[in-house]
Amino acid sequence: MTEALFADFDAATTDDWVEAARISLRGKSLESLIARSYEGIDIQPLPHADSAVASSAADSLPGQYPYLHGTGGRARPWLIANEIDLADPDDFNAALKIALANGQTAIAIGDSPRLDHADDLRTALADIDLSRFPIFVRDGGRAPAIFRRLREALSERDLRRLRGCVGYDPLSAAARSGGLPADAFDALAAHVRGVDALSPQLGSIAVDTGVYHEAGANAVQELAIALATGVACLRELGGRDVEAERGASKMHVSLGIGENFFMAMAKFRAIKSLWAQMLRAFDVSAEAWPVRLHARGGLRNKTQRDPHVNLLRLTSEALAAALGGVDSIGLPAFDAPLGTSDAFSRRLSRNLLLITQEEAQLTRLIDPAGGAWHIETLTDELARRVWTRFQDIEAEGGMLAALQSGSMQAEIAAIAERRQHDLATGDKILVGANAYVNEAESLPAAGKPEPSVSGAADHSVIYIEPLQPLRLADAFEISQSKSGAET
Repeated sequence: MTEALFADFDAATTDDWVEAARISLRGKSLESLIARSYEGIDIQPLPHADSAVASSAADSLPGQYPYLHGTGGRARPWLIANEIDLADPDDFNAALKIALANGQTAIAIGDSPRLDHADDLRTALADIDLSRFPIFVRDGGRAPAIFRRLREALSERDLRRLRGCVGYDPLSAAARSGGLPADAFDALAAHVRGVDALSPQLGSIAVDTGVYHEAGANAVQELAIALATGVACLRELGGRDVEAERGASKMHVSLGIGENFFMAMAKFRAIKSLWAQMLRAFDVSAEAWPVRLHARGGLRNKTQRDPHVNLLRLTSEALAAALGGVDSIGLPAFDAPLGTSDAFSRRLSRNLLLITQEEAQLTRLIDPAGGAWHIETLTDELARRVWTRFQDIEAEGGMLAALQSGSMQAEIAAIAERRQHDLATGDKILVGANAYVNEAESLPAAGKPEPSVSGAADHSVIYIEPLQPLRLADAFEISQSKSGAET
């Protein structure tokens, strides 16, 4: 059929395409269009078949090691797991019921809900069918405490039916708060055993790169951190009589999505083969190699001005995660930079994912991006750089040592500074911040974020420099706000 369609056309070689591109550039060289990403990867302007990666991984089938084309052999919908940023348990419960009745397929608990007591959890989850909807606790620092309250709030039968992940990530929590309790990994081992005993279908270990992503990390850093965190947890658990096989089966990975559409897609594809390679080195059985992968939209690239433009950013992020083949996606509300969202903005973020599933029908494809020259090449180059950076972290003594020395924070800060510099000089564009600003629009007042509070006690604490979240539009909105006040 394909041959018949193109029989009347002369075959075009790569050289023909290159020459046509040179002519269209009117004297400029094709090389002048090469762009360097924040990962240090040169993005070629004209992907073609000759540039596609030739490797055994590229020819592997879905569901086969190294899982480049997906960890499952069939297409399936990802879970819609948007967090609800409401503090009051009653308000959270009401909003959750609406979300689950209108397309959301998982319960995602971030750092907003106030869940200080078992009664708070009873209220927040009242009349929710926990056997139908998986539950994910995305605030890894308080996951053990939340599970203890779940034990008080739920019956033994309901606990055994829980699916999802109430995952503790001690290192991510420390990077956010600035303090790692000396007994953090003892607490992790106890958490794994406790969850296993009461909720065998529930994950208990989180590898969450959100704090690094929001601080400005690039894709190489983020994936290397995920691998190094996974290794640190498995090693620490192994020293506490939790074997690697058991630990690997309880791990869930959460990555930020990011602004670069193709890089984000490559990131989600690359982690599958990298994760399997890492677990293989621990002699974990092949059944545990496939990664359980969540994609989380953040606020790094979101603006307060013209906030509806954030819907377009969220659409791009949803597509990148879906095409990258993740297991679940969580998007913030488009107006999240302004403070607490409302039912309208939460519904739009939910519907973005429903459109991607139901109307674009991406769930019918096992590996939507598989075979695309640019994506395959980018995935391969990214994975190679990640593995090298991961080995560097290991050579430094592991993830905790990199955080203690401040080398990881410094490296991420350097990328964050580059991102800000590129916006300040106009080399990069953030619509509504450094370009295409609606001067007639007054900047709305934003809710101030709660200050970071260390979960570490005053006794025996490993102190590290906490990472600070970066919102790229901040500097411009502050400047524009001051300018408006002066006029």
